[in-house]
Amino acid sequence: MPIHEHLMQGLSIHHLRFRVRPTETIILPEQPGTALRGALYQALSENFCSEPFDQQTPDHKQRCPVCWLLAAEDPLAGRGENIPRPLTVEPPLEQTTYTPADEMTFGFSLIGQAQNLLPYVARAVQKMGDIGLGKGRGRFRLMSIAEYSPLLDAERTLMNGNTVKMGTLPITPTRISEAAQQFPSERVILELLTPLRLTASQELVKQLTPVIFMQRLLERCQNLAEHYTASTYVRQEWLTVIDTLLAAASDIQTLYDETYWQDSFSGSRRQQRMTPIGGLVGRVCWSGESTAIRELIPWLLWGQSLHLGKNAVKGNGLYRVLP
Repeated sequence: MPIHEHLMQGLSIHHLRFRVRPTETIILPEQPGTALRGALYQALSENFCSEPFDQQTPDHKQRCPVCWLLAAEDPLAGRGENIPRPLTVEPPLEQTTYTPADEMTFGFSLIGQAQNLLPYVARAVQKMGDIGLGKGRGRFRLMSIAEYSPLLDAERTLMNGNTVKMGTLPITPTRISEAAQQFPSERVILELLTPLRLTASQELVKQLTPVIFMQRLLERCQNLAEHYTASTYVRQEWLTVIDTLLAAASDIQTLYDETYWQDSFSGSRRQQRMTPIGGLVGRVCWSGESTAIRELIPWLLWGQSLHLGKNAVKGNGLYRVLP
């Protein structure tokens, strides 16, 4: 069994795509994921939580699936530190203004047992259309729901009338292994589609290196596997594998780097201020010995479904792996 299958055993991701038609002009911010995340949270909290508006008791938070999805907390973590959310946002990439003559497509991805909440999320997107989105709260009508696999570049319709079917295209360890075999072994291209915001030594990373990228990616995979799989978690196994993979990453060269820094901000009503969420976008190509590249490919494929870096729940850190 490949090592990633062993360590990620039991983890799966379901990518959902929503096609909507605006009934009013929708003006999204520079990073549309922030508006989508806010509207989804509002729709879920107001319509499917019995104790909305920050009035939840600790007992309620343990029982309510909506609160679990929106604000997962680790009771063993210091001072209520948030664990990684089992949700990511895939914002529209083409434009930020949509009129009733346009169609808009965006995605939400559910990680691990969060996939059981697919019916809640589907209904919430319908409610989002009534609430409105972006500047001026432009409303929309939900046209279709589909599942999508970036590994297969395949899509399957899930919504038929008012019925939403369960998906059959989840990202799983086995499917990651199958897809990894299709990649060349001497190079790999990463296309950063939304801002990738990483830190190293408490500084923002503005020039990407294979070691920093892989270190943060493996930390995210480890954290998600720890919280969202039922498999026995062995920290020492992870540490050994991480050391091996970072050694492989140190032998990788950057063939070309066409990434650049893109500033963007997220507004917080609670904090009454704008928070910077900018990061790197563009393409980078790595090359190296076939053994080193082949070791990294499965983990890079995990990352394109899990996102990487800060603010994944707002759509940041979305990338694609290209041959």
